[in-house]
Amino acid sequence: MDNVSFIEGNTINGFLFKPNEFDCAYIIKGPTSAYPYLKKVIKNGGMILGLHPGDQWGKELPILFPNLFNCSKGTPILDTIKHRLKNSNYSCHHIDVIKSLEFISSPIDVLKLRCFGQHPSIYEILKEKYLFEIAKIFKQNATADGLPITFSSYLVRAIV
Repeated sequence: MDNVSFIEGNTINGFLFKPNEFDCAYIIKGPTSAYPYLKKVIKNGGMILGLHPGDQWGKELPILFPNLFNCSKGTPILDTIKHRLKNSNYSCHHIDVIKSLEFISSPIDVLKLRCFGQHPSIYEILKEKYLFEIAKIFKQNATADGLPITFSSYLVRAIV
């Protein structure tokens, strides 16, 4: 399609786009802070699609690995999304909760998941301290496909 182009932006540096410059926008994995900014750069009647991690993502992990993962309380991600959408005054918006089953392939992947976004030294410390225990729990609970966990996301559709 000749009339389609993709431009990447972020709210950290601010959007350097003109008002009503785009027909639609897509947010993946956040940030929710983009919703107020996108309202300004999307044309009237345009759509914003957002895909955000769900509050119930991996809800089994704190039960299986209480030393590594914390139980989440409430719905802080959903609450933040709702707050941003309300304050952005979109003409309408809808949030779908998508849940499916995901499989973690190995005990080391459990540890990598726990340490995602952290300094590599954290990974090494936790690996030394917990890998044996993680492997034991993994083996007890895994299927042939791996360790099943809940995968949840919020799919946001907003009309300017």
